[in-house]
Amino acid sequence: MKLSVIFEEKPESWGFRGDPYFWAHLKALAENMEMLSPNELEEWIKSEYLSVADKPLTDKYGDFAVVKQFAHGGMSSGGVDNLWWIETGIPLLKSRLEARSDSEKR
Repeated sequence: MKLSVIFEEKPESWGFRGDPYFWAHLKALAENMEMLSPNELEEWIKSEYLSVADKPLTDKYGDFAVVKQFAHGGMSSGGVDNLWWIETGIPLLKSRLEARSDSEKR
């Protein structure tokens, strides 16, 4: 099973306007990847963030990156919200991964 399956259902809300584009970027890359462990998934997301944002993904309040390839208009266009990814995006994806792993064990 490909990793992209955990990206199928989008979250109901995002941090900044660039977050859905980063999500789509990760999903596209995950189309060619096998499942990872939850910790590997988190490290992969952080690595991809560093790759596109040219800065690390941190849990520092108010920290974000503006990524030109994710800029499509609007006030926070291209903005990727670090805190949203640390507190919401990554935990959501890890929980989906863990749920898939649990269902495969049954």
